[in-house]
Amino acid sequence: MMTSFAKLFSIFLALNSISTYRVARGFAPMRIEALSYHQRTPSSTRTASITEDLSHEEISRYSRHLVLSDVGVRGQKALKNASVLVIGAGGLGAPCLMYLAAAGIGHIGIVDGDVVDESNLQRQIIHGTSTVGLSKCESAARRIQDINPHVNVRQYEEEFTSETALRILGDGFSDKRRYDVVIDGSDNFPTKYLINDACTITNTPWVYSAILAFEGQMSVFNLDNGPDYRDLLPTPPPPGDVPSCAEGGVLGVLPGTMGCLQATEVIKIVLGRTEGCMSGRVLIFDAMRMKFSEVGLKRETDRENITALIDYKGFCGGPQAKSEQAKGLMNANGRTMDEAESGIEASSTGDSPSFHNIDPQKALAKLSSGWSPWVVDVRLQTENDIVALPFTDRVVPHRTIRVKDIPEDGDVLVYCKAGIRGKKACSSLVEQGVDPGRLFNLDGGIMKWQKELDPSMPRY
Repeated sequence: MMTSFAKLFSIFLALNSISTYRVARGFAPMRIEALSYHQRTPSSTRTASITEDLSHEEISRYSRHLVLSDVGVRGQKALKNASVLVIGAGGLGAPCLMYLAAAGIGHIGIVDGDVVDESNLQRQIIHGTSTVGLSKCESAARRIQDINPHVNVRQYEEEFTSETALRILGDGFSDKRRYDVVIDGSDNFPTKYLINDACTITNTPWVYSAILAFEGQMSVFNLDNGPDYRDLLPTPPPPGDVPSCAEGGVLGVLPGTMGCLQATEVIKIVLGRTEGCMSGRVLIFDAMRMKFSEVGLKRETDRENITALIDYKGFCGGPQAKSEQAKGLMNANGRTMDEAESGIEASSTGDSPSFHNIDPQKALAKLSSGWSPWVVDVRLQTENDIVALPFTDRVVPHRTIRVKDIPEDGDVLVYCKAGIRGKKACSSLVEQGVDPGRLFNLDGGIMKWQKELDPSMPRY
């Protein structure tokens, strides 16, 4: 039975204000101006003036938002009238799109030229088994409409390039101006630099994130003249210096965490609650240690103004030096979080005349005729565990391959997943003094072997 003091204390808590309750629970106090409108405006006037654009169904749907003093009816109307562009409906874009739709962002544009693949489903939760083979834009749009039919969706089933970026950013919806906020769901350096420069030209804030393995980064760029991506990485790292998620892997829930954080920042920007936004800060998340940290970021005042878009694949394809800030954002393996684009890696390596490129059918014909090369898989051991050529002699990741890993004489057949890392491994061995005539790179890698010669092998 409760004591008299306990009863009085419970009554006191029940009668106390919401803001005091928040302080008692460890939350920051509410902003005074956030409450002042409700305190000073008669209820009848307030209802007539600020609920006219929300239907009864929407009021019911968003009720948990409407009772928040930092959102309320006016804030929910701001969300409904907002226009947000999400570039990439993959790992980061998937949770971001779902939570923005559920929150009531009224106008959402989706840019993605890809189709849903079974390998996407481990992390791209907006898609499902039933939409494998469908365009990611269409798959995402269907899911959004199921989550919230009050959301207007515009699909751009195309790549975000220097030729399309400004058109898409300025497009918006027929009844609205251009997009208010852009979300980065990309997975490569060229697109991130392109998003940055296009948003700079159009004066649009954007929410950045990058993921790899168990680690992620997130920040807000170009908000109220704040820092942007070029302040973080003035120049891209050398091609191939950073592994892609296809090579390095990614924990399935990691993009969910980072995508939700991106959605949170977008909602705060739309609501005008930007005091605590990640502008000027980069959030770093280590899922393995369950640790969040951050580093500060300042805008460089003497930078050249961005006035036009460039060839970003070319910009990211040449040798570049890492900035000091980039070095501070490397993970334990000495790599930044951004994913390298496989196409960039391929173009930077090229078909070198110093070693052989051999397609699977010719390789099989030579093997059947008695060819007996030393066979090296230059993928990770975890990839070899998934699928491998049965006559593989050694597994050595392409980044660490050395002369000692191959015999002193005889031919060497090198393979990876798609042929790109194999080229890099052969180039590295040539630089270390190996006769290039001995080296054969399996063109298209083990996935081309699977497709053309052995469909019973698993794909990944």
